[in-house]
Amino acid sequence: MSVKKQTSQKLTPEPKLSFTNDEERLRRDIYRPDIEKLHLFTQMLRVNALYKKAKITHK
Repeated sequence: MSVKKQTSQKLTPEPKLSFTNDEERLRRDIYRPDIEKLHLFTQMLRVNALYKKAKITHK
């Protein structure tokens, strides 16, 4: 049982680690070319519109 306790502790990431990864990603993305930023932004808008149209049905 001690093996299960050790693995479950390793699976839970620290929130600080996630925050630093987001911060590093944002710093890296600042230097992307403007056209690439525009492409990613329009892609995000299309995906958002797709999610708004989605209808969830339950059996």
